[in-house]
Amino acid sequence: YPTLFLAALDYLPIQGSAVPCERVFSSAKETMTDHRNRIAELLMEQLQMLKFSMKNGTHLDFTAGTSEKEVLQFLEEATAAPENVPADVHTYIQSLSL
Repeated sequence: YPTLFLAALDYLPIQGSAVPCERVFSSAKETMTDHRNRIAELLMEQLQMLKFSMKNGTHLDFTAGTSEKEVLQFLEEATAAPENVPADVHTYIQSLSL
């Protein structure tokens, strides 16, 4: 009965589960508290992705795909530029703790 099968697929679709969607909203509710009611949309998305990766045991690696040589070269170039290094390091460190 191939015709009946195709008609059944058109008229009797299987209802999708709403459980994953409800989990996302529950997780977002835990993140978006009364004290955090002004979190930007992008930050909220990033927090949800971070929470998901931590729950699943995957860790974010921000240096993936970069070699130690590339990291050292970047750091050397960043510290070689005079505008990146403060003239008075002690005053700069104190300003960070304020």
